[in-house]
Amino acid sequence: MLKNSTDGPHSSVAPKNIVSERNRRKKLNDRLYALRAVVPNITKMDKASIIKDAISYIQELQEQEKILGDEITQLESMASKKNKSLCELDQAAAEMTMLSTVSKKKRTDKQQLLSNNSGGSSLLPSPVQVIELRVSHVGGKTAVVSITCRKQRDTIVKLCETFESLKLKVITANITAFSETLLKTVFVEAEKKEINGLKTTIESAIAALKFPDSSISL
Repeated sequence: MLKNSTDGPHSSVAPKNIVSERNRRKKLNDRLYALRAVVPNITKMDKASIIKDAISYIQELQEQEKILGDEITQLESMASKKNKSLCELDQAAAEMTMLSTVSKKKRTDKQQLLSNNSGGSSLLPSPVQVIELRVSHVGGKTAVVSITCRKQRDTIVKLCETFESLKLKVITANITAFSETLLKTVFVEAEKKEINGLKTTIESAIAALKFPDSSISL
């Protein structure tokens, strides 16, 4: 007696395989539908076209990513150069400020020296170093100016130039030389008001010898 081929342990294998294959195809179709939903340009609805269009879309996204990356790199480079330029400008501004400060300090020091000299403080050693300056009214319109200074090169010449620049009415003048000093005595004719300010005028003229570019009114 022959047995039925459908009987036995293998009789249920075929239906199970059919169900598994059906589930696999359903999952594959679901994935394809999901892929079709996110790909903007689908040319055809068959599986091969969907996969091909998805590949093209991914390649397009990769190209756009590369372009954006290059643009970001370029922008970062430009920003770096701009920051470097700003740093250089800040450094240049700081240097200019420092130079301006130094220049102002030099002018202030120079004006202070001139002010000190006009006030009777000790003068700088070049070209005329004054030890003592006296102006005495001896009567009428006559005054005697006595300048004691250190003996240096060109001191006598500079003293003569100073009195010539003041255009004073010199009555008589003489210079006495000692071992380390010189004494210049000058008798001048001037009004009493001029005599009162004569010492300051002479001090300013001597200060102008040190700073010839200074604007001192004599």
